[in-house]
Parts: sequence; structure tokens; C-alpha cells
Amino acid sequence: MPPPGDVHFHTHYVFTNLPAIPDEPEPGPSWWVRCRPFYNAACIVAGSPATTWWADVLSLARDEAGLAGAWVIALIPLATLVFADQVYRVAAAGAAKELWIPKARAAGARTLLWSALIATCIALPFLTVVYVLTGVRP
Repeated sequence: MPPPGDVHFHTHYVFTNLPAIPDEPEPGPSWWVRCRPFYNAACIVAGSPATTWWADVLSLARDEAGLAGAWVIALIPLATLVFADQVYRVAAAGAAKELWIPKARAAGARTLLWSALIATCIALPFLTVVYVLTGVRP
């Protein structure tokens, strides 16, 4: 029986133009910095008149159109405001530092979004979503 020898495998790269492995990205700011609590609190306070008005509209819709109609009336503008908030926030982030109109648009969209969200929580009971999804009635 022959003695065991060293076995060597030689490999060659066929593709030499492969991109280099990218470096790890730099870590961004922490979540408590990104959520900007004072900015959002200022938007909530600034939007309180619109919140009371929208809550009154949703209460009236709940009384006249029923609970399902009131949820439809609440969710369509809410979805539109979520989209507008994202669009204006990205536009403000990409704008030059000295331009204030994109930042004002983003702040206005965020204020209206908070107003619509809080008014929906005030005027419409959240458990109705659970009732619709599960079919359970109280």
C-alpha cells in the first residue's frame, strides 16, 4: 500500500471582472433620533383644530352612513395622506438646505396625517376592525 501523499487542488477564477464585495454601510442615527419626537409633537399640536373638525365629520358619518361607511370615509383620506407624507418627506430630504418650501410641505403633510390618524382613533372604535376581520360580534 503506497503511503498517503499531499493532495493539492489548484483553482483558477474564470471571471476576473467580478465586483468587489461592498463594505458595511456606516450605521445611521438611532431610532429615537430618527423619529424626531419634538417635531411630531409640534405637528400634533399644530393640527389639533383639524383633528377636532375631522373627528366631528367622522362622528356625523358614523351616525348617518353607519360604521362601515365611516371607516371608508376615514381610511381613503388617511391612505392618501400616508402617501403624500412619504412623497413630501423624501422630497424635503433631497432638497437643498436653504430651500424651505419642501420642508414646509413635508411638515404640512405630517400635520394633516397626525390629525387624520388621531381623529380616526377618537371618532371610530378600533374594535370594529377586529369585528370585521374575525366576524365576532359583542
